[in-house]
Amino acid sequence: MSITLVIFCLTLAVFYAKLSILITNLFVIMDIEKQLESLGLKPQETKIYLECLEKGESKLAQICRDLKIPRSTAKYSLEKLQRQGLLNIVQKNKSQLYVALPPKHIISTLKSQKEKIDEQIETIQNSLPQLNHIYSSSSHEPRVRYFKDKEIRNIYEEILDSPIDETLFIGEMDKTAEVIGLNYLKSWMKRRSELRIKTRAIRVEKGELKDSMVNSDSKKYLRSVRLAPANFESPNHIIIYGNNVATISTTKENFGFVITSNEYAITMKNLFKEVWRNSSPF
Repeated sequence: MSITLVIFCLTLAVFYAKLSILITNLFVIMDIEKQLESLGLKPQETKIYLECLEKGESKLAQICRDLKIPRSTAKYSLEKLQRQGLLNIVQKNKSQLYVALPPKHIISTLKSQKEKIDEQIETIQNSLPQLNHIYSSSSHEPRVRYFKDKEIRNIYEEILDSPIDETLFIGEMDKTAEVIGLNYLKSWMKRRSELRIKTRAIRVEKGELKDSMVNSDSKKYLRSVRLAPANFESPNHIIIYGNNVATISTTKENFGFVITSNEYAITMKNLFKEVWRNSSPF
């Protein structure tokens, strides 16, 4: 092998090694940009932050030139990054410089945002009873809400958040467990009893589950159960709570809807009482 060929092969190997490093760095930068954007930064803001992070200190004109962006856009993004605690604006030799803060400040910023969000969640949770009451009684017009697939669990969560002391249930427990999941159902029953919300349930015998927690007329879980009359079928299950009536299908159709109407709820409660009266003790 000639010396010229050896030099060519070595040069080619070095070129491909550098190219490989360049491509790797490019993917790393793209991944970092994606992660920063997931924190709420816009692509332009992400690029400006990384530019300042790399340069250490940057002038506005330099940022505009390197990133090829208008001065007004850069200035707006820089001011926003400052408000978010990601960079500082300092004066040096009569020049205004933009200095990115250490990346660990991102964690501090996120923790601060999380604390504010936690406070807001706590405030809303404390106000939920009053808000639910206003929501339920704000209009005489009936409301119909539709839920699909995993959203069906939102109906159950709404029941626990409602200012009620009792729910009325009609249905087949095996089909109910299929729709929302047995573990979730058991957890929900436990939380309901902890909130001191009683329930009366008319259940279909053929749909009973072999589970000691679910399949019982239990004072522990504030539950009274009766078995529906013979030949009674209820593929959909119904839950009446307050002035709401929820109807939830089987997994075959996998949907649910809630009708909020005082008159409709009264009608369904009276129908429940009649079926309850003709049902047998559990």
